[in-house]
Amino acid sequence: MRAPSERDQRDAKLDILVESFMRDDMPAYRNACEWLRDYADEIKRGRGLVHGSGHYWYKPRGNR
Repeated sequence: MRAPSERDQRDAKLDILVESFMRDDMPAYRNACEWLRDYADEIKRGRGLVHGSGHYWYKPRGNR
């Protein structure tokens, strides 16, 4: 059996998110939301984006 890929993990969390919302299972829903938010932040950092004020991500400019 192969190890789950990053995509498999993400898809599983999305499934958990939808199922827990439909069942009104708030702890599982919150857990899936936190994991997906952290995953998205990690991807953005990998692309060189920086979290600015508020909820905006931007690509920093070099020295002028």
